Amino acid sequence: MNLNSKYFDMIRTSREEKRAQMVEDGSRCDWPDCLKSGSYPAPAGPQSTDRRRFCYDHVREYNRSYNYFEGMSQDEAESYRRAAQTGHRPTWSMGTRRARGSKVEDWQFQDPLEIMGEAGFTEAQAASPGSKATSGQKRALDVMELPETASADEVRKKFKILVKQYHPDANGGDRSHEEKLQSVIQAHDYLKASGFC
Repeated sequence: MNLNSKYFDMIRTSREEKRAQMVEDGSRCDWPDCLKSGSYPAPAGPQSTDRRRFCYDHVREYNRSYNYFEGMSQDEAESYRRAAQTGHRPTWSMGTRRARGSKVEDWQFQDPLEIMGEAGFTEAQAASPGSKATSGQKRALDVMELPETASADEVRKKFKILVKQYHPDANGGDRSHEEKLQSVIQAHDYLKASGFC
């Protein structure tokens, strides 16, 4: 690559050349009573696209005293500060946008072109939240002798009853129901871990 090419010379400019060009354009420092050339641009305000031009000494003074929140109320400045923590992108608390147990009218999406059509919960599904059990949850409910529509409170109550029924201490030390007790405990743990109860 030839760095002394005429093409590089056409696109190569130095800062000194730019400053000299600004002085030739007649741009002076925007600071009151300053007659130096304004070769340093600075923003005019937070919501403005205009630029001010200052000399080196005054651009440092201007930057030191520049306040982005000037003209904003305290609430607007605080709102901006909070939004800046997440890069001004929307955020939600953990678990607030979950569809589990929600009704049809609680869905949080917009479908202006009606692409989704009839997708989502039907009225019958929304009325019976227990019908959304997975196959693993259904097997665990069968072990605990509960229907698929059982609520979390029913699962907890049935678990206590079954543990008391099959525990060796409640049966006078008889260990013949120990396997059933283990399967009930595993089923309850599975239901708990999967978020059913």
